[in-house]
Amino acid sequence: MAWIVAAPLARAAESTLAPWLYLAFDTVCHQRPDRSFQLAGHPLAVCHRCFGLYLGFFVGFVIQGFWSGPRHLLLRQPIWIVVCALPMLFDALLLPLWIENVPWSRFVTGLFASAPVSALVWEALRQLSESRRVSTAGGPTTSTD
Repeated sequence: MAWIVAAPLARAAESTLAPWLYLAFDTVCHQRPDRSFQLAGHPLAVCHRCFGLYLGFFVGFVIQGFWSGPRHLLLRQPIWIVVCALPMLFDALLLPLWIENVPWSRFVTGLFASAPVSALVWEALRQLSESRRVSTAGGPTTSTD
């Protein structure tokens, strides 16, 4: 998240770091300036939708540390991950057939789609940490290979 925001600030300051920050996201985002939020007169390093995806994952991941309810729901009913992604798919694939989607629709649907994924990553890291703790304590280990 910091790099995404740092890119336009670095460009505004005419820092030699700016091109490298934009390049870091070039392979995962089209970076069209007309489809990116602006900061300090320059586009963020990613488009509206990608910014929503990154921010949603980040916020969702932080929330997992304080509120495990969503994670438990997603583990019991993972279909909700697909349900949360459907608005983004509609906004990206179907909506443009009738009308042009807008920056906020791209951003919000990206935000909504990625937050549940963070719960799964949190759980995977929790399980990995638990398995390492058991193996270093001399207990039984499990292999995922």
